[in-house]
Amino acid sequence: MDVGSVVNQSLIGMQSSRAEITQSAQQINQAAAGDTSQSLAEPLVNMQVQQQVFDSSARVLETANETMGTLLDIKA
Repeated sequence: MDVGSVVNQSLIGMQSSRAEITQSAQQINQAAAGDTSQSLAEPLVNMQVQQQVFDSSARVLETANETMGTLLDIKA
């Protein structure tokens, strides 16, 4: 797997997590506004999970960036 592919997958993971966090925040907002069909537990748990996914994707991106820098240093 090349570094460019890793970078793309990391960015996709971060974008997906951000979208899920936004959706969970909207569900929490609806529950706080009195929508009894919305539970707080599920979106709160989902936000925590997606935060971990986002952080993991960001760490992969940082590692790919460092790897790319190291390869450029070696080639120079």
